[in-house]
Formats: sequence, C-alpha cells, structure tokens
Amino acid sequence: MKMPQSPAKRVGVIGAGMVGVCAASWLQRDGHKVFLVEAGEPGHGASFGNAGCLNGSSVTPVSMPGTIRNVPRWLFDPLGPLSLRWSYLPAIAPWLVRFMRAGTPEKVHAQARALRPLVGPTLEALQPLVKAAGGEDLVHRLGHLYVYRSAASLAKDRLAWELRRENGVETDEFDADELRQLEPALSRDYVRGVLVRENGHISNPLGLVQRLLEHFLRSGGELVHARAHGFRLDGRRLAAIHTDAGDLPANAAIICAGAH
Repeated sequence: MKMPQSPAKRVGVIGAGMVGVCAASWLQRDGHKVFLVEAGEPGHGASFGNAGCLNGSSVTPVSMPGTIRNVPRWLFDPLGPLSLRWSYLPAIAPWLVRFMRAGTPEKVHAQARALRPLVGPTLEALQPLVKAAGGEDLVHRLGHLYVYRSAASLAKDRLAWELRRENGVETDEFDADELRQLEPALSRDYVRGVLVRENGHISNPLGLVQRLLEHFLRSGGELVHARAHGFRLDGRRLAAIHTDAGDLPANAAIICAGAH
C-alpha cells in the first residue's frame, strides 16, 4: 500500500492506541516527521480492552430499519445494550431524531456502499506495518462465525447479511449438524451459523500496539507523554498542539483519542 506523496510535514498524532500508532506509522512511511501525544500508557485504552477483531465485513450501519422498535426494551433491561440518563434526553433528542432518520432502507444501502471501501482493506492495510514490526504471529485470518439460536433469529438479520453480500462479502451458511462439524465445542443451543472467512483478529491487541510503537520509535518517531488540550493557530494554519507539557510545534494534527 502506497500513501499519496505530499510535502513533508511535522505531524502530531493525539492518542497512541491502535489507530493512532497505525496512523503515525503510515505518515512516517510517507516521509513525514511524526510524534505521538499520549497522556497514559500507549495501548492501554480501548486497544487494551477490545476483542482485536479485524472486520472488513462491518458495513452494516448502527441505525437500521426497525432499530427504534427495540429501544424501549433495551432501556428497561438492566443488562441491555442501551442506557440513558433521562436528564440528558432534551440535549440528545436532536441527535436521536437524526439517528432514526438515518435508518431508512435507502440510506442504509448507501451507507454500506460507502463503508465497504473504508473497512474492506483492513487486513491488507495493516499487513505491511505488522510485518515491519515483527508482529505477524499476533495477526490471524481465521474468519468469524456468527451463530443463532433459531432460524427466526437469523431471519431477523436478513437485511444485515444482504448488505454485506451485495458489497462483496462472501459468506457460508450452516445448519445445526454442519455447525457441530465445524466447531464441535459449540453449544447445541445454536442451530444456525454464518461464517465470514475474510475477517481476522489480533490475539494480543496490546502486544501488537507495543510492537508497532517500538518500530515507529526505532524509525525516528517520537512519543510525548502529555495530555493534549487544544491547538495554537497562526492565522488559519496550525502552529502547535497545546498540551500540559507545553506547546508542541506541528504543521498538522490527527486526533485518535477515542472517547476522549
């Protein structure tokens, strides 16, 4: 993978998790002088606690037709996937309206088409960085198996699978007996399965971030332990990233700070 050529800049990447370290590494390979700004330990945020999935097939939007019907049940389920502080409802209401409007059939098909070119090459884009950092033992392409307790449950996901397939994601479907042959340890409660062979995973996300970071530093990159607070501009151009360790001169900045 070759990044477009551009005049060399001093670039600050805020956040040294998986996204930040990869962005910094690609910028470095493109000839820029790059530094990472991280308040905590690199890789100890979301990159530490996630499943390490590499899903080129993740083209289904969060807002799907019918999603809004599940909201009341989710809100009243203590273990549900949605929680809302009711006093915040007036502030979030405009966003909720836009969220619902984004879930029409026409819009989700358009969103899936836009997502596929972004997430589809995930493994291919990561591979050169992983190879250079000596992390190939941590990245695996074994596919992902989605399992269902009933044929009806699979049918409820019909649109999601249609979106994946119409955007080039190849899948294999299995009935209960085929699932047992594929994965004997799987509970017999599951009677339907769909395998996406193109997906992969990282067996140790923190370990991979650390190896990528080590290679980035060996290649001339810099890690600044500081908390970014904002930017200093020279007219309309970025002059520096403002941190609790002082201003760090930069021509450009990328924010990869996750929830922060």
